[in-house]
Amino acid sequence: MLAQRFANGLLALALLAAGAAGAEPRFSFHSTPGKLPKEVVPVHYSLRVVPEIGKDQFNGRIEIDLDVAKPVKALTLNAANLTFRSAVLVTGRAEATLGAGVDAKNETVTLTPPAGGMIRAGRHRLRIDYTGPIGKHSQGFFQVPYKVREGGKLVDKKMLATHFEPVHARKMFPSWDEPAFRATFDIAAEIDDGLTAVSNMPVLKVSPLPGGRKEVAFARSVSMPTYLVALFIGEMDSLQDEVDGIKLGIYTVKGKAEQARFAMQSTKQIVRYFNDYFGERYALPKLDQVALPGGFGGAMENWGAIVYIESRLALDPVASSLKLQQSIYGLIAHEIAHQWFGNLVTMAWWDNLWLNEAFASWMATKTAEKFHPQWQAELRRTPRVEEAMLEDARKTTHPVQTPVEQDSRAFDLFDSITYNKGEAFLYMLEAYLGENAFREGVRRYMRAHRFSNTTTADLWHHLSEASGQDVKVFAAQWTEQPGFPLVKIGQRCEGGRSVVTLTQERFTLNDPQAKPLSWQVPVTLAAAGVESRPVLLGAAPAEVRFARCEPVRAVRVGYYRVLYDDASFAQLVGALGKLDAADRLRLLSDSFALVQAGRADVTRYLRLVDQLGDEADRTVWGQVIESLRFLRELLDSPADRGAFDRSAAGIFAKPFGKAGWDAIPGENADTPTLRSSLIEALGLAGDEKIVREARARFAARESRTIDPSIRPAVLNVVGRHADQTAFDALLGMMRGATDVESKWQAQSALRHVAEPKLQHRWMELLLTDELPPGEAVWNLNHVSQGSENPEPVWQFVRANLAKVYAKASPRGRVYVLPETAIPFADAARADELMALTKANLDAGALYQAEKVADWIRLKAAVKAREKERIVQWAKEHAKR
Repeated sequence: MLAQRFANGLLALALLAAGAAGAEPRFSFHSTPGKLPKEVVPVHYSLRVVPEIGKDQFNGRIEIDLDVAKPVKALTLNAANLTFRSAVLVTGRAEATLGAGVDAKNETVTLTPPAGGMIRAGRHRLRIDYTGPIGKHSQGFFQVPYKVREGGKLVDKKMLATHFEPVHARKMFPSWDEPAFRATFDIAAEIDDGLTAVSNMPVLKVSPLPGGRKEVAFARSVSMPTYLVALFIGEMDSLQDEVDGIKLGIYTVKGKAEQARFAMQSTKQIVRYFNDYFGERYALPKLDQVALPGGFGGAMENWGAIVYIESRLALDPVASSLKLQQSIYGLIAHEIAHQWFGNLVTMAWWDNLWLNEAFASWMATKTAEKFHPQWQAELRRTPRVEEAMLEDARKTTHPVQTPVEQDSRAFDLFDSITYNKGEAFLYMLEAYLGENAFREGVRRYMRAHRFSNTTTADLWHHLSEASGQDVKVFAAQWTEQPGFPLVKIGQRCEGGRSVVTLTQERFTLNDPQAKPLSWQVPVTLAAAGVESRPVLLGAAPAEVRFARCEPVRAVRVGYYRVLYDDASFAQLVGALGKLDAADRLRLLSDSFALVQAGRADVTRYLRLVDQLGDEADRTVWGQVIESLRFLRELLDSPADRGAFDRSAAGIFAKPFGKAGWDAIPGENADTPTLRSSLIEALGLAGDEKIVREARARFAARESRTIDPSIRPAVLNVVGRHADQTAFDALLGMMRGATDVESKWQAQSALRHVAEPKLQHRWMELLLTDELPPGEAVWNLNHVSQGSENPEPVWQFVRANLAKVYAKASPRGRVYVLPETAIPFADAARADELMALTKANLDAGALYQAEKVADWIRLKAAVKAREKERIVQWAKEHAKR
């Protein structure tokens, strides 16, 4: 957390809102940011861990080989929540006991020789014996409770797992826990005989111990930063295979290894492709992947031991949807890409986190597009880009490369700008340089910096060498300054030819004081026919001529908004059905963003929605569903919301009439996902037929399994309209679930409950110990976003804030109030959010609160401008 107090202002926000930090140098270890001195460097760690699961703690011994560049008075390294039993410095045959001074606030420990002695230059070994907690949150070394069915009964089990990114390795072992401090690792764990242990490297030796115990020792690792170290312990089965001589393993809880076959086949395909694409073979002898049965969201790219939440790795071929397969494939590709971008070559410091995450996201989309073109991965990534643009247009934005002065500040960069804006920019950069030149630059980058660290300047250097262009001139505007452009397109007809004028300005939402900026913007214009023109738009206007007078539009999705003149927009509205899905989606997204920005009224967007007619693309309808949800949240009275719901249901009825409830032989592969989205949208809007059918299918679920592609939607509709019987059934589903996906689906349905007494009962349950604390807090934070009325949720959280904070992790507390407040559209609520945050948390919580407060104020501004037009539209459509 940031140490400065509130008297210094919104420092957390100011750090993010700052523009480019100036020319970034190429990687140098000694100039890399960080709080640890560079005079002492770890070379090798030997870590031995002895868990005591019944006591929720472990005993550890760490031995660290050090290179000391010059005499120092003490050793300063990272440690958090650890109790030191002894610390000894071994130099040759001499040993010296060191005193330990713990700085809990900065998560460091300073080890000092006795009597003011000095630690001389040279090689030393530091040996520390210590004790640490096995946590209940997915940070450091933690436990994962889960249930299995044995003999017809539910039995409680536990796994142990690690998650160290960005700054949690220090919670398991004292270390130089900054990414530039690379070292090799020997890891060993003492565990019960019946358990399996997985770490970064293959098992080297298993030694029997008394009392039904054993020690599992792993081979020495390659040089890597601490955040990539991993250890998993539990009752596990595995699926084994091999690709290009690399051993592959996927580990699950007992009885689920067969559900990893889709993941294994995907892994083999992806690893082989990446070996070729990067020009560097995967660096370890094995690649394991571990499925956690809870306690963790998403995945983490630990080198050689990637971890996933079970529902994003294990796949039941009978009870899974194509959407889930696509999600699993994309996540596996993302995490395996990290084995090169992030692991083989690591960012020097957290300000270059995008080098890890944007490239992994970009490679995941590229891989899906290559091997599964029918999935249309590039089109399906558009909502992620939209999410980034929505955040990037606001005053709380930050550059892709953002200075990080405190390592705890790194948490705030794990956002849509780092991931999704970074990915969108890489697509533009690849197109700008050409695919071959871009790939050659990436290969040079990998070859030059393997087993080392880099800054973005290193990547620009190698891309420039490969392409013959000064990449930084183009790229710096996109990565070192915040925001993005609005491209304004005007068109006129002269002598039978279209003359198109392009200009740009910074696009913002509710930020009139934003600094004016410009970019080099690659734009491709296309006429109604086949004629197209590429343009690199700079600060000066550009003019492009076409052979005929016909509508011209911007194609190829880039990271910018487009504003057409009124006549051009009217032509595009009339031709909407003739555009491809990507162009329809772009027109809808840009039009809605212009409404949010106050540059167009809501009828401009709703005219487009009314023209969708026979639209069948799920991503297009996803955009409409989310936009109408935004508009609905601006309405206060039940009567207005009711009219709006009836109007929305009328819009969704036509595409649902074609999709129907059940799959049709030969239907488009995306239809099941569209069907699910429409069922949920109609059900949450209160469509009586949809609600009745959802309830019927839920009631008959034991005799007729609900189609997995629509199951989440059916449960959410049932949850929204639940009575006591349905509520108890959903609660029973959650309690009886032995897989993460079923458990999460039941929880989602419970978050949607609208009946006040049942909603209150669900929130009270979340304050008990029934669910793991992180899971309980996450659910409580999101009840307001799923339910019909967020006000009771806000009041409940306020009234029980001390209890909620007690259950949350220190970092998790930052999100409690902001996530609960997201649905509101009242500026006074934004002020209340900030006041409560300042009263209850330190300055490190300000940024997340300010982001949501800004979002609420944006909605309040749109509400003031557009509410009457929204109500009028709803009333007119409700009569149809």
